[in-house]
Amino acid sequence: MANEVDLVSVIVGIILALITTTCFNLAFVYQKKGLNQATLKGIEIKFEGGLKKILKSFGWLFKNKAWMIGFSLGIIGWVPYVISIGLIGIIVTEPVMATGFIVFVVAAIKILNERVGILEYTAIAMLTISPVLLALAGISDVDINLFNFVPSYIIFLGIVVPISIISLIIANKVKNEGLEGLLTMFGGAILFALGGVATNILAQALIQTGDGFQWYTIFTLPFGIFWFIFGGSYAYLWVFLGFWLMGIFNISSVPFYQGGFQRGKLLIMYPILDTIALLLPIFAGLFVFQQSFTNYLLFSIALVFIIFATIILSKYQIALETVEYKEELKQENVV
Repeated sequence: MANEVDLVSVIVGIILALITTTCFNLAFVYQKKGLNQATLKGIEIKFEGGLKKILKSFGWLFKNKAWMIGFSLGIIGWVPYVISIGLIGIIVTEPVMATGFIVFVVAAIKILNERVGILEYTAIAMLTISPVLLALAGISDVDINLFNFVPSYIIFLGIVVPISIISLIIANKVKNEGLEGLLTMFGGAILFALGGVATNILAQALIQTGDGFQWYTIFTLPFGIFWFIFGGSYAYLWVFLGFWLMGIFNISSVPFYQGGFQRGKLLIMYPILDTIALLLPIFAGLFVFQQSFTNYLLFSIALVFIIFATIILSKYQIALETVEYKEELKQENVV
């Protein structure tokens, strides 16, 4: 039977997940602001023009201050994210990160004078209580058996990746812009979630090397294959694979989910990204990495609370983005 993670590790992991979600949510706000400014300049992430067109669009974005602030926050957020996953596993880190919606509610109240009703207060209470329920659910030891998980991980990728590819192919062929945005976001969100799953593999493999953090650790990420070949442990192979899978899935997801932001309605786009980014890693944690709980009832209650609150509170994120875009449009018209 798997050992239960000690309470101190759970608390530290949850705190790091909260720091991560703050960085990631602020990153989305700034990146969306940069995308709005790009739209006003007639610059869009379009796939019809091929790789050259996409690179040209991102070349402009890398010169945009708001988008680069968001990009930098996203990179910074990966540090506590990896550590949190190493301590409590992706199956707990991802649900806790949903509490980041509270940031948008507070901002909406302060900036937009939004009125918060009993339903919204209930959702906030659910998000506040959920990390406590997860901490008390008795999280199993998060160590991955780096040999045994491989077949289930291959099957998992064999099912999920084709769904993403098919969605993106259809998106490229449809004429309806709304449907194109929906399918583009769906395919991109799957790739984004797979980046989180690969991060879990990387975090666990780093721990299993047994080296701790050394001066050379940073070099084992892209070049761990050489540590494995020249006598290192099997874990170094998955440090190498986990790092590159994380990079490939995350980088490849960016033009798709950000293209979805530009084309689709925010009311639909954000819940799609947030829900897939939440549920797909949890599914992988349960069925690929075999993580478990001593109290599944508490875990299930927390998960239901988080999904409900995510759907209810996403409108505040949407409201902020919409108002910000309208203000930029007015400024552009004045100029």
